[in-house]
Formats: sequence, structure tokens, C-alpha cells
Amino acid sequence: MSLPNVQAEQVRSVIQRARGTALTLGIIGLVLWGIGLFNQRELAFQGYHFAYIFWAGLSIGCLGMTLLVHVVRGKWGQPLVRIFEAGAQTIVPMMVILFIPILLGMHAIFEWSHAEAVQKDPIIASKAWYLNLPFFVVRFVLYFALWSFMTYLMVRSSTQQDAAKEPVEAELISRQRMTPAALSIPVYVLAVTFFTVDMAMSLQPHWFSTMYGVIFLVGFGLTAMALATLLVLLWRDIPPYKGLIHFEFRRDWGNLLFTMTVFWSYVSFSQLLIIYSGNLPEETSFYLRRNSGGWHPVSWLIVIFHFFVPFFLLLAPRTKRIPQQLILGAVILLAIRVVEIFWEIKPAFSETFSVSLWDVAAFVGLGGLWFWAMFGYLLKRPLLPQNEPRLLEVAHEH
Repeated sequence: MSLPNVQAEQVRSVIQRARGTALTLGIIGLVLWGIGLFNQRELAFQGYHFAYIFWAGLSIGCLGMTLLVHVVRGKWGQPLVRIFEAGAQTIVPMMVILFIPILLGMHAIFEWSHAEAVQKDPIIASKAWYLNLPFFVVRFVLYFALWSFMTYLMVRSSTQQDAAKEPVEAELISRQRMTPAALSIPVYVLAVTFFTVDMAMSLQPHWFSTMYGVIFLVGFGLTAMALATLLVLLWRDIPPYKGLIHFEFRRDWGNLLFTMTVFWSYVSFSQLLIIYSGNLPEETSFYLRRNSGGWHPVSWLIVIFHFFVPFFLLLAPRTKRIPQQLILGAVILLAIRVVEIFWEIKPAFSETFSVSLWDVAAFVGLGGLWFWAMFGYLLKRPLLPQNEPRLLEVAHEH
């Protein structure tokens, strides 16, 4: 029942080289960011905060896509699922350890963490029962514990399926995995929503939106899907992917990226429309900050490259037929996801557009460590699920 050439030396060598490069970049980035702590401490912590939300969001998105793949059990997810699982495994301990600087830089990041802000501002004071450091830490312990447990269940089940000796046993394990995956999804959605409120929306404690968590939830999943699609397409000519990544897979991946892009655009526009219609000062402050002081062109950049360009590119059947075009679509989405997270976070600290050296250093540093960890987990198991009937069926057909 196993696929041939499961972990070819060629692809192992490619991943190991990429892992070494990622670690080097990660160390250089974090060392440079560390210098910023001595020169511009507040700016450095704010840059770290932006970087952490992006890379932690990618880990969280990988977990969400892992749960989705194991619930729907479709053919489309089988070549991608090991990348999703490896990305989800970076949540603990990697993202837990990297969360420590967020706690150390609370006063540089969160206005509500200052005692004088609570005393002087009645709105912040009214939210102090929720926005306080002890409860903040408790919530994050709970988030990480829940995500870690979900990841453990999914990875353990996948490993057991790899070791199954009979087709019937492998199919039974796959079916049994559906129940915990399905039950995990509502808890996952709630945890991501509260994570978003704590890490991003609370940066402007006077502002609130019921759409905000959904925007980040879809965005995290879109980032994970774009990255996994990009990696598999780049490795499509290397065993074990060679000869397996056919048009059917590319069509499904392109359609899913298209759907997630449209859904993200829908909820983002819905938030804008509701706030614009209400025209209340406490709600419009979010967009006023992001449409002045040099942020307005960034807003249009997101509109163009997070909706219009991927919409028409992924809508075209030609994009799914030609791997290079789907790769281009994935690259565009990953790049604009970075810009979008920056646009969501940075204006809370500065009403004037700016990109500091510490923003870049933190992003490269955390990204390097993220890829180093993810590739490490990816190398520990076969790149393709073993004893997976849907994947074996595709291999047999082609």
C-alpha cells in the first residue's frame, strides 16, 4: 500500500539545504533585531510584534488546513497535508518560545498595558477586566494548549496510518480521524478569533469589529494554502512528487485559492461597508488611520493585489494548466499577505507610513526560524501520506 520512493535523497537534499539557509537568515535577522533593542527599543518590539503575528498566523493557518484536509478527506489535500502538519507542529514549542519577547515588550506594544492609560481613559478602564496582563497570559496558555493538542491528535493519527499493515486498517484510521478533526474546528475558530482580538484588535482598544477575527482566520488559511501549493509545485519534478502532480491537483488548488481569496475580500469589504454606513467615530478611526499619512497607497495595493489580480489570474483555466502561472499566483498571494498584515498592525503604532530596519530584521529572523523548524518536521516523516487510498488511486490512474 505504500507509494514508491517515499523520501528520495534528492528532495531530502533540497529540503536540508533550504533548512540550513533558513537558519542562517534567521540568526542574522534576530541578531540585527537584537541590536535594535539597544538603539530603538520601542520600534524594535513593534516590528517584532508584526513579524510574530504573520509567522504565528502561518502556523495557525497550517493547523486549520490540516483539520480541513482530514475532515473532507479529498484527493486535493493529500500531497499538501504533510506540509500543513509540519507547519502546525511549529506552534509548540517554536511559537511559544518566540512569544516571550511579546511579553517582555508589552508596554511598547499595547497601550492598555500601561496603568496610567487605564486610570485616564474610561474606555480602556471599562475593558480592563479583559485587557490585563495576567488574564492575557492565561488566554495564550489556553490557545497554545488547544492548538498543540489538536496538532498532536492529527500527527499521531497520520503516523499510525503510515504504519498500518493492511488497507482496511489504514482506511479505518483515516475515517476515525474525521471525528476529532471535525470537533476541533469550532474550538479552533474560537481560539483564532480571540487570538486576533488579543494580538491585533487590542492595539487600538477604542476600536472594535465583529468581522475582524474572520478576516484573520481566512487570511491565515490562505497564507498556508499558498505556501504549500508553492512548495509542492516547486518540487513537482522531484520524487516522490514527480509524476503525481497532475492537472486535477492544480485545478483544485487553484480553485481553493480563488475561493479563499474571494471570501477574504467579501468579509473585508463587509467590514468596510458596515463601518462606512454607520459612520461612527469609534469605528471609522481604524480606516482613517490607514488612509492617511502615506498609508492610502498601501490600501490600494491590497485592493489590487489581494483581490483583483488573484481573482482574474486564478479564475482563468489556463493558470491551473500551466504550473508556472499557478506558482506566480501563489507568490503574489504570499507577498500581499505580508503587506496586508503589516497594514493591519503598523498603523496602530504610527499614523505615518514607515518601514523600519527592525521590521525587516524581525520578519526575516522569525521567518528563517519558522522555515528551519518546519523543514525539520517535514524531514522526519514521508513527504506523502502512506497507505492513503485516495493518493494511491491517483498514482494508479496516472
